[in-house]
Order: sequence, then C-alpha cells, then structure tokens
Amino acid sequence: MSRLTSFLIAGGILGVSVALAALLISLAPQPTRTEQPPQVPFVQTDPVAAGSGPIPVFGSGTVRPSEEIDVVSQVGGRIAWVDPGFLSGGRIAAGDTLFRVEEVDYQYRVQEAEASLAASQLALLQEEEQASIARAQHDLYTARKGDESSENSANPLALREPQLKAAQAALVRDEARLAEANLALSRTHITAPFDGFVQEESVDVGRIVAAGQPVARIFASDAVEIVVPLSDSDVALIPGLWSLSAGDGNRSVGARVIARYGEASYAWTGYVDRGETTLDPQTRTIDVIVRVP
Repeated sequence: MSRLTSFLIAGGILGVSVALAALLISLAPQPTRTEQPPQVPFVQTDPVAAGSGPIPVFGSGTVRPSEEIDVVSQVGGRIAWVDPGFLSGGRIAAGDTLFRVEEVDYQYRVQEAEASLAASQLALLQEEEQASIARAQHDLYTARKGDESSENSANPLALREPQLKAAQAALVRDEARLAEANLALSRTHITAPFDGFVQEESVDVGRIVAAGQPVARIFASDAVEIVVPLSDSDVALIPGLWSLSAGDGNRSVGARVIARYGEASYAWTGYVDRGETTLDPQTRTIDVIVRVP
C-alpha cells in the first residue's frame, strides 16, 4: 500500500469520528435549570421588654482585712508568759490575753502609791482638825473682843486655809498616782482587741520589751474589704457612690463576690462601702471598696 493511500484512510476515519461526535452532541438532551433557594442564616431570638434598673458592673480586686494593727506593749519589762496559740497564723479572740509582762515592778509601784495615799489622807484629817481649832479660836477671840470687823479681816494663814488646800491637793495627787500605778499594772496583760488572726509575731518568754515597741501584727476576721479598681465610666454606673460614708452600715448598693481556687468557686454577698476620692495616675482608675461582713 502506498503512502498516499494510508493518509486517505486515516483522514477518512478522523472525519467520520468528528461527524459522529457532532451528531451525538446535537442529539444530547438539554439540562434542566433549577433555581437555588435563598440561604437564610440560623439565629435564636428572645423577646425584648423595656425596663429600668441598675446596670451590673464587673471587676476584680485585692482582698484585705477590715482592721489590721500592730500589737504594742504600753509598758516595758520582761515577758513572763505567752499564750501558746499566739503564733503566726494562729486564731485569736477578743479579750484573750496574748502575752504578759512581768508584774512585780508594777505591783511595787501600786503598793508605794497606796502608802502615799494613806499618808495624804492622814495629813488631810490632821489639817482639817487644826483648821477647825484655828477657826474656833478665832471665833472665840472675836466674840470676846466684840469687834465684828475682825471677822472679815481674819488672816487666812492663821485660819490654816492654805495648809488645808495644800493637804487636799496632795490627796488628789496621790489618788491620781495610785490610779496610774493600777493602770500600768493592768497593762502588763496585753489582750486582743478583736477576733482575728496573727499575721506575724516576735514574742518569746524572757524577752525584754520597751513601752511602745511593736511585737506582733494581727488582723480582724469579722469582715474583709475588696479593693476593686474601676474606670470612671464604670464608677458612674454605681448609684449614689459618692454619698456613701465609710462604715455607716449603708448597704443600699449590693455586691456579689466570687473567689476561685482551682476548680472550686465560693461566693459571698457584700455591699459597696465607699469609693476612694483619688484617681490612680498610672492606671486612671478609681478604687471602689466592697465590704463583705
């Protein structure tokens, strides 16, 4: 077979294939066009009702005790006894004796003041008796002389009036000294002013403490305060904040305090006690004090 014949056969086959493909395409059914439905987003709605009331304000803060003081002995001396529970982290109750300063020196001072007072009382009795005698003698002299003007011109010193006043003043002075000695003796017992806990202490039997020297720090457990820094826009949502007075017991603005420890959470009901009057220059926030009794 010649080369020309081969080309003619191949061309014929190709032409028949193209014609057949065109025929099949022309006879194929037309696809039906369908309109896609509009896509509606899925939402959940709630009915809206108009109302009035406070807008919740959320914040976080630092807890601090409502009262925290240094324990200071008002008298000096050697510590003679310490409550076994008066340790860092220990619980204390109002009126409990925390530790005691040696009393002997102060007992001597009380005895000395009592002796001085007894002497002053005796001296006053004697002076009153002498003044009575001086007055009687003066009245007798005036009556015998019959000079009424001498009654008004009597010498106070002769009537022992200054001596009597001095004896009375000495008695008042010694009474005050006895009261002061008893007060100092009572202060050898250092007691807790409130229920609470010991934050830190440095008290040991045998230690010498000076009057006015801090030896421990305690804080109250009856209430706590939470210092919550808020922006001025949040502070403006707290009704009547600036009319509140610290510690007046006004609980009109309630607060709910939630503390989380790990996976557990605890809640308490408190109230807004007051707001600080200064603006923090760094954070531009105002501290609001929430109190939990």
